Amino acid sequence: MGSPASSGQSNPGIESYRCAQCGAQLVYQPGSTQLECPYCGHTTPIAPPATTVDEIPLAFSDKSRLNLELEKDRVIHCNSCAAEFSVAADEVTQSCPFCGSNVVVEAEPIHRITPNGLLPFSFRESKGREFLLKWLGSRFWAPNNLKAQALKHGRLDGMYIPYWTYDSDTTTSYTGMRGDHYWETESYTDSQGNSRTRQVRRTAWSFASGTVFVEFDDVLVLGSDSVSDKFGQRLSNWDLEALVPYETQYLVGFHTLRYSRDLERCWSTAQQFMQPEIDSSIRYDIGGDDQRITTKNTAYNDNSFKHILLPVFAGSYRYGKKNYNFLVNGRSGEVQGEAPISFWKVLIAVVLALIVIGTAVYFYQESEQGQGSSSSQSVEVLPF
Repeated sequence: MGSPASSGQSNPGIESYRCAQCGAQLVYQPGSTQLECPYCGHTTPIAPPATTVDEIPLAFSDKSRLNLELEKDRVIHCNSCAAEFSVAADEVTQSCPFCGSNVVVEAEPIHRITPNGLLPFSFRESKGREFLLKWLGSRFWAPNNLKAQALKHGRLDGMYIPYWTYDSDTTTSYTGMRGDHYWETESYTDSQGNSRTRQVRRTAWSFASGTVFVEFDDVLVLGSDSVSDKFGQRLSNWDLEALVPYETQYLVGFHTLRYSRDLERCWSTAQQFMQPEIDSSIRYDIGGDDQRITTKNTAYNDNSFKHILLPVFAGSYRYGKKNYNFLVNGRSGEVQGEAPISFWKVLIAVVLALIVIGTAVYFYQESEQGQGSSSSQSVEVLPF
């Protein structure tokens, strides 16, 4: 566990960084530690961090330790999807970078928990498109022209999405039942009236109780309602050991999604995510061939959190009359999204399956008839 972050930390906001040669707006160059001018190519290094990304003690009763700061950034609210983004002070925003709606308004700044870490983008938008097209090409049931349509009617925006990570040392006391299998010989009468025996598996149940200890590190929880859980929570392959302290220079040129799921709400979600591993530890502790958990009581100790920003390329494409959304992991290239299913591919697969089944039935019937004919012929040649 790390030391608490200072409650007096200053949040400088997403500033405008100007090129020293031509005065144009600099942008972060993915995969590097420098800003780059998109016009003259001049680069400016980002200073190495002077601190580390520390865990912050999870103390809901002591708000002063949660690093609450009045937002310095401009925040844009989308009236269509309700997403809220932090933008640079001089950035002109006429549409929502998440859903594309042009019904956006400026939101009032409020006191929020400042991010204390982030993962910078490791590749550019063009590479993100390559990962998306490769993923679309791997969709077996998708229409053949899907990639062409996605290129023609798709959009891709780099943005940072808010997440929370939680650490906890859990202690769980439980009661349950241990099942041990054994075999018995059972007598029975078959359909012909004959007495027979068979081996039957039985289970002997006995009471069990105990305590298990499970440590959790960086349980990751999505911090936004604007991102679908089936995409945002499923994104994996995050190299969280590469987190860098929150630095606005990494955000320049990208939008930053404001969290809408607060620390306490996501802590409840994290506890739910911990349950399968706790249950697995209980079952292992009970032992035997089968286990039943009757009661359990978990204490969460030395709890801490981080509020972090993770890079994604988010977007959508249109196929037919429907929009399909997706996310591309800005570090690994992993894609989570949805793709249409080709009616014709499914129809052809069904027809082929019916042909295979029909052929198998036909040959089976022919075989049965052949056996019947052979039996009839053999009867005719036998002497009466």
